[in-house]
Amino acid sequence: MNEIAADNGKALNDKLREMRCEFNPLSRCDGSVMYSQGSTVVIAAVLGPVEVKTQSLSIDGSYLECNYRPKAGLPQVKERIRESVIQDVLELAVLGESYPRSKMSVQIQELEDRGSIDACAVNAACLAMIIGGLPMKYSFAAVQCIINEDGEYILDPDQRETLHQRASFTFAFDSLEGDLLLVQTKGSFKIAQFNDIECLCRSASANIFQFYRDNIAKYHGRKSSTASEVKEMETET
Repeated sequence: MNEIAADNGKALNDKLREMRCEFNPLSRCDGSVMYSQGSTVVIAAVLGPVEVKTQSLSIDGSYLECNYRPKAGLPQVKERIRESVIQDVLELAVLGESYPRSKMSVQIQELEDRGSIDACAVNAACLAMIIGGLPMKYSFAAVQCIINEDGEYILDPDQRETLHQRASFTFAFDSLEGDLLLVQTKGSFKIAQFNDIECLCRSASANIFQFYRDNIAKYHGRKSSTASEVKEMETET
């Protein structure tokens, strides 16, 4: 349990870092995305639904597998914890009963951690699931915020800013009702600060959902345009 012992603060930075994404940079999967927030970069890929081994078989729904890999070396305790947290969010969002007796796999590879890696990994996984066509109840978005040594709130902090944090918060929200799917806290803070930061992160999540919509619309728009051009060429031939 976190100790409640920090001064009330104000938002020093209430803007997300620049978000970018590239769809399907990998070829041997059903969908993938390279996603970045600031200088933090993650690749997420999805496979499935595919045949599942007997020990993981479920007649009520599909088996969801999530693997997180660090930039270098083998996963350590912190990566296993991050992997477990991401899987919990995915299991809440995926519509597993659509494909019983099958397996869905989400693979996440960290390329660069320059702050807010937990939120970045969750958002990359969501985009990969959408592009890969996995059945979902809703999309989701994660946002990280910290309280620095001066009691100020910093949204989506970079690596330099996290070195001087008093408390850290990561929230994930669904796209339908804005319900909380994930709450992670670390450090000392007051309940009032928790409530302030939840509101700040909730507001920021709307920008992430809009980013999803804009980029997915562009992606499918380009595909539609390409298909139309091919049809015209076939007609002319």
